Amino acid sequence: MMNLQDLEKQVIRMEDIQEIENLQRRYGYYFDTRNFQAVVDLFSDSADFADLESFGLFRGKEGIRRLYWDDIGRGSRPRDPSESWISTVVIQIGGVVNLDPSGVAAKGRWQTWLAETFLYGGVPRQYWVHGYYENEYVKERGKWFFKKLFWNVTFFTMFETGWLTQPLVGLLPMANPDGPPTAFYPYPSGYKFPYHYNHPITGE
Repeated sequence: MMNLQDLEKQVIRMEDIQEIENLQRRYGYYFDTRNFQAVVDLFSDSADFADLESFGLFRGKEGIRRLYWDDIGRGSRPRDPSESWISTVVIQIGGVVNLDPSGVAAKGRWQTWLAETFLYGGVPRQYWVHGYYENEYVKERGKWFFKKLFWNVTFFTMFETGWLTQPLVGLLPMANPDGPPTAFYPYPSGYKFPYHYNHPITGE
C-alpha cells in the first residue's frame, strides 16, 4: 500500500506524462496551422536537434528555428489567398511516453499520418504521408519542452497511386541543414524504427 509520499510522486508522474502528451499534440496542431513560431517555442533553449525525414539534421535552438521558420515556413510569410487549397493535417496516435526516474527527462514514440495538399511539378496534388516520431523531452522551470525530435517517414505518396505503387514522391531536403538526416529509411526498406523502451513483460 502506498504511503502519502509515494502517492504524491505517482500523481506528479501522471501529470508529467499528461503534459508531455499535450506538448506533442500541440506541436501537431501548430504545424497544421503553419504557426511555426509557436512550434519553435515548444523546444527547450538547450534543445539538441530536430531530425526530420529527408529535410536534414538541424542542431540547437537556432538550427530548429531555421528549419521551421526559415525553411518549412519560409519566414512564415502570409499565405496568398490563391493558395487556400494548401493544407496539412497531422494526425498523431498511439503515443507511448516513458518518464525518466529523475522526473525531468522523458522519451516518447508516436505514429503519425498526414493528409497534405501542395504543389508538385507546378500542379496542386494531394498526398498521404506516414511516419514515426521518437522524441526526447526535458522539464525546465516546471514546464516540458522538446529536447530532441526525430521523425522517420515510412512513405510519402500521392493519394491517387498509393504507397505500394509510389512509396516516395520525392526528396525534400531543406536549404540550410547542419548535417544529413539520420532517421530517413522509407518503405520498402524494411527498416524498423527502434523503440526507445524495453518490452514491458519480457524486458527485452
